Amino acid sequence: MEYGRIIQKERLKYFEIADNVFAAMSPYKGISWANAAFVNRGKGLVYDTFFDLYYAREMRQCFEEVSGGRAPAFLVNSHSNADHVFGNKVFEDATLIMHKESRREHQKPSESVEFPDKVIRNPETPGERYLHDEWIGFDMTGVEWRDPDIETDQDLRVMLDGTEVQVLSVAPAHSDSDLLVWMPKERVLFAGDVVHIGCGAYSDEGIRNWTRVLDRIIDLNPEVVVPGHGALCGVRTVREQKAYLEHVVEEFNKYYDDDITTLELCRKADVSDYLHWIQPERIYMSMDSLLKGKRGLPPIPDWDKMSEEQAILREYQKRRYGARYQTWDPYITWSETFRP
Repeated sequence: MEYGRIIQKERLKYFEIADNVFAAMSPYKGISWANAAFVNRGKGLVYDTFFDLYYAREMRQCFEEVSGGRAPAFLVNSHSNADHVFGNKVFEDATLIMHKESRREHQKPSESVEFPDKVIRNPETPGERYLHDEWIGFDMTGVEWRDPDIETDQDLRVMLDGTEVQVLSVAPAHSDSDLLVWMPKERVLFAGDVVHIGCGAYSDEGIRNWTRVLDRIIDLNPEVVVPGHGALCGVRTVREQKAYLEHVVEEFNKYYDDDITTLELCRKADVSDYLHWIQPERIYMSMDSLLKGKRGLPPIPDWDKMSEEQAILREYQKRRYGARYQTWDPYITWSETFRP
């Protein structure tokens, strides 16, 4: 495809993917370096607000530059994870639409504002040190949780003058609070972490439902997808992600027994077709969710254990796959070459 305007700022790069529709792309430097988007039509709409106020302020400034100084009237959050909602305060004058499970998910200690602030300032445990290294470059100063104005678990429609914007409720998939934004005339989809190369789910149910959600996206046949992380893409990448999730479940079913550990499952699993993805060792999260679901255990990540075992798995994968193992370029998300 051909982009319209491409606006380069200090933190983000903005691609015009349809007339006055922009993807706000961050370099992928760690697990919370997310993307967002906005629509400068009618009263205006923003989708997601990054991990801190500095990134959100830059996006608001860009929105106001292209809109002639007008602020957006609507804000939709893709889900409750910190890297997609912690900039919400910057858009406090916009009507905030979130999934009805978002507030419940936010009550988890790992989703609170205090947790990343503490980790960034003073990491102590192995899991906190892992997250600290992934979060270098963010600042929690001034971040506050904002309750939604509208909560939904149903599809909604927002009209921006003559432009129809559909808010699609698809949870559970990546999380229990996933909302997509679909522009049917433009064939543009804002997907949050439902489309995220290398991403995991937080529950067994989420992984198994995720492929059905991807089928729904494939049926929509978007021309452009703004993923929660990674480069702009099209429906071919969505099909690839569906194949990946199906492969993870197949590998789990092939190797699972009542005594096996998550790390052992991950070592046995063949990820040779997905070594070009963000951090292929992150299969650990999905395998761990499937294992806990199989054993009736709470699907709560143990960050200390996961960080240590993902590091072991990464080194194992490098040895197993040799030259085929690829290092992810964090700035591939800024490439002007479209990934179909």
